[in-house]
Amino acid sequence: MEKHSLRQIGEESSALIKVAIPAILAQLAQMTLGVVDTLMAGNYSKHALAAVGTGANTFMIVFSLYLGLSFALNPMVSHFNGQGQYKEIGKTFQMGQFIGLIFGIIVFFILRNMEAPLLLMGVTPDIAGLTAEYLHALSWGALSAFLFLALRASNEGLFSTKAIMVCSFCVIPFNILFNTWFIYGGFGLPAMGAVGVGYATSLVWTILFLFLLLYTYKNHRYKHLDIFKNIQWPKWSLVKEYFSIGSPIAVGMFMEVSLFGMIGIMVARYGVDLTGAHQIAMNIATVAFMVPLGLSVAITARVGFWQGKQNYRQMRLAGFCGIGLSVFFQAVSVTLMLLFRHDFVGFYTDNPELINLAASLIFLAAIFQFSDGLQINSAGALRGMKDTKWPMIYMTVAYWVFGFPIGYYLAEYQGLKVEGFWIGIIVGLSIAAALLLLRFIRRSRQAIIYHLQQ
Repeated sequence: MEKHSLRQIGEESSALIKVAIPAILAQLAQMTLGVVDTLMAGNYSKHALAAVGTGANTFMIVFSLYLGLSFALNPMVSHFNGQGQYKEIGKTFQMGQFIGLIFGIIVFFILRNMEAPLLLMGVTPDIAGLTAEYLHALSWGALSAFLFLALRASNEGLFSTKAIMVCSFCVIPFNILFNTWFIYGGFGLPAMGAVGVGYATSLVWTILFLFLLLYTYKNHRYKHLDIFKNIQWPKWSLVKEYFSIGSPIAVGMFMEVSLFGMIGIMVARYGVDLTGAHQIAMNIATVAFMVPLGLSVAITARVGFWQGKQNYRQMRLAGFCGIGLSVFFQAVSVTLMLLFRHDFVGFYTDNPELINLAASLIFLAAIFQFSDGLQINSAGALRGMKDTKWPMIYMTVAYWVFGFPIGYYLAEYQGLKVEGFWIGIIVGLSIAAALLLLRFIRRSRQAIIYHLQQ
């Protein structure tokens, strides 16, 4: 096989960065919403911080199933774009909204009945009750959140990441305003604390969806796609492909998110201080993760586009350029986290005990940054190839056969508590990263060889 020239590598890397930077900034903006929630809840009280943190972890376990499904829209749209099948793109947009509507209604009812499950998982009654109230308030935004996710993934498949970025930044002031109003009260409303964060988030999700919907409707570049014309029930062939690609992504993502979520819930048994430290450290690690996550969006779209055009050498190049960029960004991220971990924690709290606890966890978070970035971007490249079933198996084994059991053993039987669970995360992510990268190397090589033999 021929080697790629530096010019080809530079051109593909440039194209990736052009799509990735707005996607990364959009992810950071959306992550900022969670950071603002955590900061403002922490400033209100330690119990509010613990409830919002536990509630966010619980919500992500439920939320991740549809989040993974929605990721299938990116490669589907990008493939149709590469093939020039533009009417199929419009039908795919419509299908995503239809399925998002169904899942949003289901999750609405789930979030309103979470106190008993939280108690069964060992969350202390005071935190469980407040967390359940937070999730009840959050349920009002579930429908808008799911519709937004479908619309976002569909736009990403057309490389339209700038619009998502603009919409995401525009809602940050609304988030601060609504949090201030609902948490502390005023203008006729009582102070609601953690529950107010849930109502504020619901309103922000609704505004975010409406902003992106308006962009999609007004964008003249989309007129020939007929997204808002001839609205009808989704074609069975599209629905079948959607679930064929998306279900394994959803399960794989559920395995990862549920690992973090379950650990967050189990950490809540150790008391308010350790729960708060865990939440702060995880928040900072998640902010750093937004860079490879946003980059994976671009990798999926570029790999899917080139596969749609049946240019498999360029497809492989897009994947490797994206993974290489991820390694570079993660090196910068790790350096910053190690050098300034106490300063980062200081933005969340002025409690000396919480600062020291969270800073020690950030050291562990810095270790798993490379593995986390490598696994999400290798998975993104495989998604672009519509290869999702084996990645699901790899993630399940890595996280739940190795990661969680090792973390649980270290936490409960070796007395490491929170640190033990974080070591388990490092093990799980590292195994997943190795397996996914090796699969992309093998599958992309096979695609080139098969195409040359035709």
